[in-house]
Order: sequence, then C-alpha cells, then structure tokens
Amino acid sequence: MSEKHITRPDAEALLFEYTQSDALRKHARGVEEAMRAYARWFGIVDAQEIIVWGVVGLLHDFDYEQNPTEETHVHVGARILHERGYPEPIIDAISSHADYMKILRDTPMKRALYATDELVGFIGACVKVRPSKKIADLPVESVVKKLKDKAFARSVDRSCVYGGAEAIGRPLAEHIAFVIDALKPIAAEIGL
Repeated sequence: MSEKHITRPDAEALLFEYTQSDALRKHARGVEEAMRAYARWFGIVDAQEIIVWGVVGLLHDFDYEQNPTEETHVHVGARILHERGYPEPIIDAISSHADYMKILRDTPMKRALYATDELVGFIGACVKVRPSKKIADLPVESVVKKLKDKAFARSVDRSCVYGGAEAIGRPLAEHIAFVIDALKPIAAEIGL
C-alpha cells in the first residue's frame, strides 16, 4: 500500500476493528481533525496528503484498548500496520507519538501528532466541566489555567502538552486556540 492508496474508510475500519470504546474512537477522530488542520497550517494543499495526516491521527491509538502497556502499545500496532501494508513513514509517524519508543520527531507530521494527542484529550476534559459543556464556549485561558491544576485530568501528561507546543514552534495559548478551532466543526460528532 502506498500513501496514495491510504483511504480514510480503511483506516476507520481498522480503528473500529481494534477499538470498541466510544471515548477512544472520539479521541481518535479529534486527533484526526487536529492533524488535518496542522497539515494545512504546515502548507500542505494536496488532498491525499491531508488525508494521510488525518489517518495518522485516527490510527495513533488504534491498538491501545487491547494493548495498554508500554511493552505492547504501539509495538503491536506497528506490527499490525506492517501486516496491513501501511507504508513505513506512516508507521514511523504513528509510533513516534509514544515517548518510550524513542523515535526522533524529525518531520512536521510527527511533531503535529505529538502536539495534538494529549491536548485533544485535555481539551475534551476541560469542555466536560464547563457549564455549557460545549467547546464553542471554551476560552483558551481556561485550558491554560486547568493545565496548572495537577489534580485536574491527572492522566494527561502535561509535559507532552507543553512539549508539543514547543515542537510545533507555537506559543502554548496559540497552539491551544488552534486545536480548539480545529475541533469546533466536529464538536457534535465527538461529544464536545
């Protein structure tokens, strides 16, 4: 399979095959949309290449539900992706999101995945505690403030959120605003 033959329906079918959790599926969809937005931000205009960036976001955790440990998550997923014929650059980009894989984030795609993964989850947590429970009403300042509250959304690795903004080369507030804006069009679909 070449990057030209990667399709979103095939990637979604793979995600659904390995991930039953609605929350994980919604997270994957959110990261997909943030990745598409960052592809355009990096100047990519080719529609197929934008799809590929989205597929990287959609599949980054597809094996997590069945393989939730550092010894298995990403390792098993990479093997499955190889078996399904996904190209090495896609597998490498997906694998790079896990710090323990120690893969250099040397492409804009890898940096964007690292920058969006934890932040998408954190934004979702922030929305759920808003009075309106809507991303449309989520101010960037609220997200920044919640990041400082270590008791809030404890499972989110703050170093990935801060490091992600740095990897992308954007101030934290600007990066957060960008991801919030990327998620707004699919808010109903992902429960935000």
